[in-house]
Amino acid sequence: PGLVRVKLDSILEMSTLSWRQDLIGQLKARNEREHYPYRDLIIAYQKILSQVDSLRRQNLSLEYRNSQLQEEVDQSWLKSADSGTPATNGDMAKANKKIKDLEHRLSEKESRVMEITNELMESVKKNSNTMEKINDLTKQLHVKEDQLKDSNVRLMEQQGDNDLLKARNRSLQDSVKEVERKHQVLKDEYDALQMTFTSVEDKYNQLQHDNSQLRKRIMDMKVQQADQLNEKNEAERKARDEKLKREIHEASSAKITMVPKTPVKKKTNSMSDDGVPDVAAGVKLPSICPTVVMTTLDAHEGEISACNFSRRGTYFATGGSDKLVKIWSCDESNLSKVTAKNTLLGSNASIMSIEFDDLEKYVLAASNDYAARLWGVSEQKARQTLTGHGNKVLCAKFLEDSKVVTGSHDRTLKIWDLRYKTCSKTLFAGSSCNDVVAGKGLGHVVISGHFDKKIRFWDIQSGSANEITLAGRITSLDLSPDQRLLLCCSRDDTLRLIDLRQNSISATFSADGFKVNVDWSRACFSPDGQYVAAGSSDGTLYVWETITGNVKNPKQHNYPVVACAWHPKGQMVASIERNKKVIFWRR
Repeated sequence: PGLVRVKLDSILEMSTLSWRQDLIGQLKARNEREHYPYRDLIIAYQKILSQVDSLRRQNLSLEYRNSQLQEEVDQSWLKSADSGTPATNGDMAKANKKIKDLEHRLSEKESRVMEITNELMESVKKNSNTMEKINDLTKQLHVKEDQLKDSNVRLMEQQGDNDLLKARNRSLQDSVKEVERKHQVLKDEYDALQMTFTSVEDKYNQLQHDNSQLRKRIMDMKVQQADQLNEKNEAERKARDEKLKREIHEASSAKITMVPKTPVKKKTNSMSDDGVPDVAAGVKLPSICPTVVMTTLDAHEGEISACNFSRRGTYFATGGSDKLVKIWSCDESNLSKVTAKNTLLGSNASIMSIEFDDLEKYVLAASNDYAARLWGVSEQKARQTLTGHGNKVLCAKFLEDSKVVTGSHDRTLKIWDLRYKTCSKTLFAGSSCNDVVAGKGLGHVVISGHFDKKIRFWDIQSGSANEITLAGRITSLDLSPDQRLLLCCSRDDTLRLIDLRQNSISATFSADGFKVNVDWSRACFSPDGQYVAAGSSDGTLYVWETITGNVKNPKQHNYPVVACAWHPKGQMVASIERNKKVIFWRR
């Protein structure tokens, strides 16, 4: 700013000097315009005036001489009269001649004076016309001078603005030079970084290649480990069978002592040993609408991503990002009492889904390590590892005849035969499979929900499929107890019921504040089909009545609710969040 002020002062000083010089020059130019064109006229006028003055003086002199001569004549007459001697004719003639000469000269002078006077009058007249023109021109000149002054003022202002703009331009040019210098530095740095990036990219491509090779080797090793584990489990099973056969043989060869049999009260078909209604026996219990927290527990060290009850409600299983599947025992006489039973090991990544078999002997879990695993409920090591998918396995469900179906992010579904420990069929869906369901009432049909917003109905014998397209990505599927309705949860924050007999949407459920937060968010039916439940990203569990559409939304979670599961007896609901907590709800 100081440098700019000094520059401005110098510019203003130069402008003042220039203004003075311009003013002097303008005065000289006006003098030349107003004086020099009339210089000859003024000189002639002055000459005429001097001649008029000379003639006037001569006229006065002649008049004076005439008066003297007249006096002399008069005196001569007087003298002659006094002396009595009359003047002679000669004298009179001389005097008259002189008088005539003088009168002639006087008349000539007077005519000359008249001529000069006339010339002077003409000159004055011409001069007056010229002066009028000069006055008009002077007025016009004054107007032009005023305009010129205004123009000069504007010019000075514009000159000042121009000088300021020049100073600003010089400053900007300096800034541009500085920016260009910095740009050049950045360009040099960019070129260096580009070279570094090219080198790093080459290394990255090499590492990608090495990684793919290592991944392939790891997959081969996992397959080998799974085969070895399956062989080991098979050997252990054979050893147990041999031991059981020996014990049976030893028991059959020993003597048998008969003990009187105590009468036992015969069970009804609808009651279990402890007098609790048996869900598997076909008794339909009214489900509760959960509103009150019954108990909570911290199930895992990190995020929980899957949960499920066993068919009779004896066990509850959870799986999470800590790569563990945990089995919890549920006390049938006191459902609020949930205790840890077992921890299943063997997964190398997060657990994405959990399923019990109908007899509550086995647990099937899908994992992000591209595999699904089968455990015994009371065992820690996996009995079988189902490898073959090329990406995350997001869902796994039991089928009839010792078969399993899995859905993966690699856009395929695979049917596995557990008896032969092989993949019997691969179904190519063309989109990531987020969930799959199957049921006895569906026969050979498997239903899958996909990332491309489609629900596909597969005939696993022929491999053909029919499709239904919804408005959002499918996150979960669940069958109603009578297997006539399909519950679909999608990323457009909506639950829909599909009538499987007509392949059409029969009901839609949504609510203010309800938001599906992940692609593996799980919704479920109540055991009697009267309610549907799903978790929301705001930590709320939403429960809708399937007939009326009325909604309840109890909230106790502090993190998004990922999945929920209904106890088979309908008297308890479990919900899991993304931060290790499980909440059990009651009415």
